[in-house]
Amino acid sequence: MASPELSIIVACFNEEETIEECLRRIAAIYPENVEIIVVDGGFDKTGEIVSKLCKEISAIRYIRNENDRGKGHAMQVGIAAAQADIMAQIDADLQFLPEELPLIVDPIREGNADVTLGSRFAKGSVCLPGSKPFVRTLGNWITSFYSSVIFLHRMTDVLAGMKAWTKSAIDAIDVQCENCSYDAEIPVKAARNGLRVVDIAITTDVRQGGESCIHVVTDGLVILRDLTRFRFGIK
Repeated sequence: MASPELSIIVACFNEEETIEECLRRIAAIYPENVEIIVVDGGFDKTGEIVSKLCKEISAIRYIRNENDRGKGHAMQVGIAAAQADIMAQIDADLQFLPEELPLIVDPIREGNADVTLGSRFAKGSVCLPGSKPFVRTLGNWITSFYSSVIFLHRMTDVLAGMKAWTKSAIDAIDVQCENCSYDAEIPVKAARNGLRVVDIAITTDVRQGGESCIHVVTDGLVILRDLTRFRFGIK
């Protein structure tokens, strides 16, 4: 069997309400030459649902992440398992539209970027009603502004839950964070290494199921701390 051209990583934690629709929509967009890697660290019926889908959609690979230590850890597991030279991630809660995955994948396929960020704040982005709570929006703006200043590269959404990269780029980035800081770690380390990081305007919808594990204030402070570590190479 030939290696896939694209690996799409879906990190899950209790996403039973949305995971089937998410995966079916991804498979509809990419019916061939793709692997869809589901990394599941939750305790609900997500695994059961995905296991049944695996029998119907051969592109889906299910990984039970027993030792889940956070979303960053789940992404590291998915990256290690990925076989393609281009990888993408998308959240399972359908805040980001699977139909827009080509927006972030195609610039990499065409050789115009090493890392792409699906930005909720770039010019041309669309936020459907209720999809941008004020506190989260402010926190993301602060984080993205701080990242842009200390890494000298303008980025509008470093916490994007939909992004893509090449295998060589992610190897150079060498993701270390097991917590929520990994989202910012990928673009800022890419910028630090001189890789081409491109913001892509996307559509954001309201979360369709499950609950966010992010605590805006405490996690925000952790991310700002980790951004400073990344900038100055502090372990």
